[in-house]
This record gives sequence, structure tokens and C-alpha cells, in this order.
Amino acid sequence: MKFLKKSDVPKRTQIVHTELSTDIKKTDATLITKHKKTAQQIAAMDFAKLKKESKIKNFIGSMTSDYKRLIDKIDQALAGALSIFQSKKDIENAKTTVEDYERKIQEVDDKLALYKGKINEASEKIVSKCNGWLNGKLWVLYGLAGVELVSNYAVYQLLGGSLLAAISISIISAFIVFWWGHVTPKYVVQLGRGNTLRQTLIFSLFATPIFILFYLFSQLRIESLIAENPEMADIFVSSPIIPTLINFFGYLISCYLVYNYRPSKAELDAYKKYKQDTQKIEELNQQREGLIAKKNTEVLQLQQKLTEHYNFLLLAQQLEEDVITCYEGCFQEFRTELYLRTNSKCDPLFSGDIKKDLPPLERKYKTIDKSQFEL
Repeated sequence: MKFLKKSDVPKRTQIVHTELSTDIKKTDATLITKHKKTAQQIAAMDFAKLKKESKIKNFIGSMTSDYKRLIDKIDQALAGALSIFQSKKDIENAKTTVEDYERKIQEVDDKLALYKGKINEASEKIVSKCNGWLNGKLWVLYGLAGVELVSNYAVYQLLGGSLLAAISISIISAFIVFWWGHVTPKYVVQLGRGNTLRQTLIFSLFATPIFILFYLFSQLRIESLIAENPEMADIFVSSPIIPTLINFFGYLISCYLVYNYRPSKAELDAYKKYKQDTQKIEELNQQREGLIAKKNTEVLQLQQKLTEHYNFLLLAQQLEEDVITCYEGCFQEFRTELYLRTNSKCDPLFSGDIKKDLPPLERKYKTIDKSQFEL
């Protein structure tokens, strides 16, 4: 994630930064004047009597301590110790939060992998077959039963007679077409054992009573109507075969659809399990998306907090660098003043390398590990 620019540091911290920068400049001007006088005092020494191993850093301890106090003042003004402690605490909490979300997401991923592993190519074929049956062919059977119910009722009402009888026969006919149309193919498959002749005989055994029942219904109905209306005997079609064949044809269609398209019990059980698994997968996907959304929202908030800590350290580091620059500048002013006062007789005290001549200041914000502030 991209960290904020220095100009985005909170206003309160910027005010402290401005105050410290101003104080560093004022203090530095005072210290330059002070240590030029130190150079004048050192210039009055007899350099010929100095030991050969004497170096300039042996004479500028006060300069080092003066600027060290400036470094300490920065840390005190910014409450550095407390801020660093809070920073470490927030980093630890943030990483714990992220790890917790990642753990939960991984747990969901593991469950998803488990459920998705159960859905293979074979189950896809079963799903296709069961969908075709439950969402297509089965509704055709419902339609056939409905047609039987409505058409029989309409015909019997048209012929006259008892309303209760018409309704009863219509319901029984619809029930036979739907229910017995399911039962017949089941036993044809179970008892037929793949033998065509055996299956034909078993089908005939189941179909014959249905044909006879439809025939009896039609015959009884016609006889009842003739008995109620003798004068209409020459008008009514006395043969019940036509309505019998119409009803029986509906039964045959039902048997055909069930025999060719209805899945086995094992396939229906597998389909039910598939539906349960896919529903669980959908629930887990929603749970996973919810966790990711929460994680992204919370990580953004945590990152903003960590960014503030990082910018605080950058600020402290910048102020320390300002002090180091002033420290080295004061040393150069001191060195120049000493050279001028001694006409370069002090040269043996200097190595020519400021890093060797000037004792380093102990810094609290010299290095900053940026990676620990990134999630």
C-alpha cells in the first residue's frame, strides 16, 4: 500500500515539527557562536606540547553533548518512547487481525474445496438427467393427469348423471394415469431383468387391469345414462371402447415417460445430495465474500493508523537529520575558526575526514523498517 506523503502528516504533528525546526535553528545559531569561542580558547594552546596521538575529537566533547541534548529534546517533545510503544502495539494488533481474517478465509476455502471435490463429471450427468425429469417430464405427467381429470369430468357432465359420480371417476382416472404410470415401469425394470419378453409380459400384467378398469368405468357410465334416459338409447354410443382407449393412451404415455426418463432412486438421492452441496457452496461463497469485504475495510483503517505511525517516525528522522546537519555545520565553523586563529598549526589534530574527527551522535530514528508498517 502507498504511504502518505509528508505533507499529509496530521496537523498537530506538523505544528510540533514547525516548533522544533524553529528551535533547532535558534539553538544552532547560539551553539555556533559558543563553539567559535571554544575554537578561540583551543587556539591559545601550545600545539607543540600536545601529544602526537591527540585528536580534535578530544577537545569538542561539549559540542557533542550540546547537539546530543537537541536530539533528546526531539524525542521528548514528540513523546517518542510512548509513540514507539503504541506503534509496536498497533502493528502487532493489525497483523493479528489480518492473520485472523486470513485464517477464517482459509477455513472457508478448505470447506469449499471439500464440497467442490464431491461434484464430479458423473454427478453433472446425474444433475442433467434429474433436472430434465423434475423440471420437464414430471410436469408432463402432471399435465396428463390434469387432462384426464378435466376431460373425463367434462365428458361425464356432458352426458348427464350424478355430479359426484363424474367427479369420482375423473379423480380415479387421473390418479391411475399418474400413480400407476409410475408403478408399472418400476416393476417392469426390477422384475424384467433386462429381458425384453419378460418385461413385455410384466407390463401386460400391470396394464391389463387398468384397461379393464377403464373399460368398466365407461361401460357402467353408459349403462347408467341409458337407464336414466331410455329414449336416448339409440343416440348414445353403446360401445365403451373409445373412451377406454383414450384413457388408456394417457396411461401408456405416462409409462413411456417414466420408463425412459425417470432417474433411479440412487440417482435421485445423489441429486438431492448435489443440491445440498451446491447450496452449501453458495453459502460458503457468500461467507467468504463477506469476510474478504470486512478484511479489506478493516485493513484499510488499520493501514491508515500504521501510516500515521510511519509518518511520525519519518518526521522524527527528518528532525534528527536537521540536527546532524547543524552539528556538522557547527563543526565546520569551529574548524575554520581554529585554522584561522592558529594559522593552520592545528592541522595535526584533524584527519581530513569529518566522520573520523566528529564523534557520532546517538540517534533513535536513524533507520526505519518500512515493511513492518505495511499489511
